[in-house]
Amino acid sequence: MDFPATTLAKPFISKLIALQSFFFSRPRLDLDLVNDPTNLFGQKSLGPSYKQNQPEPIAVPDVIYDFDFFWNYKLRIKNNSSKTAFGIKIEQIYLTGNDYLEKIDGLASLKENELIELDYKLRHRASMTGNEAKQFLKKFPSHLDKIEIIISYTNEARRRFYTIFTATTSEKINEHLFRKPKKK
Repeated sequence: MDFPATTLAKPFISKLIALQSFFFSRPRLDLDLVNDPTNLFGQKSLGPSYKQNQPEPIAVPDVIYDFDFFWNYKLRIKNNSSKTAFGIKIEQIYLTGNDYLEKIDGLASLKENELIELDYKLRHRASMTGNEAKQFLKKFPSHLDKIEIIISYTNEARRRFYTIFTATTSEKINEHLFRKPKKK
């Protein structure tokens, strides 16, 4: 009795396809940075600066003040794939000593269409006149060209993947990578 080759090959090929989808299927996490609707952005005057450009007496419009500017964001991380993402980690983000980023749970995982929101607050101090401060304060921080965030995550086979999110005044881009990006 002869067995056709397809009878033997079908189970082997189906196992091979299952292994391939296990090891190489990837989740896709997308990021978005949105202004916190409860407290968007603003400024606080810390009083006249000791750095004045003119000798006294100074006209009110020419007085230089110290300002504390702030932007309150929600960093949204969403799984836009059918594969669960495990071990989500923020690899790189713009943070200075005055800024704040809510910690992400080390055991966090995202299933299909699930979302995590983190508080992200940027602060900037500058000395300028009142009119300059009005021009400086915008929805996107004027002292930055872009905000770049890199996150990493794994699939079930523990293979690591990356998403680079770049936000500028005019656009937001998510780029999905198979390897860790090189530092610029």
